[in-house]
Amino acid sequence: MKIAGEDARRETGEISVHVAPGDTQVTVVVMGRVTVNSSPKLRSALLELLRRGTAALAVIDLSEVSYLDVSGLATLLEALKAARQHSVKLRVTGIGGRARTFAEIAQLDTIFRRWGSEVEFR
Repeated sequence: MKIAGEDARRETGEISVHVAPGDTQVTVVVMGRVTVNSSPKLRSALLELLRRGTAALAVIDLSEVSYLDVSGLATLLEALKAARQHSVKLRVTGIGGRARTFAEIAQLDTIFRRWGSEVEFR
């Protein structure tokens, strides 16, 4: 999976992960269902990206995610930890519908704020 200098796309049966590098930030657009079956693919893409630390800000756009289970939340928390270790600010955007309710119950926004990052619900 290439990240630097060009868009990258990773397809699974349930999700698509699109990485778009920019000058000051990198944006990861996730589409589909983030489940126990698909979250390892998302985890791999996010951790690889964060280890490279090529941008000070990484934005994870979940506006096209139709379903997010506990493994998806765990993946986001693991990405948060990796971002902090590599001095990258993490912003998760576009969580809506049932995924938003689940993320709110888990207090994902509070956890992210405590670690210097943020979650934006829609």
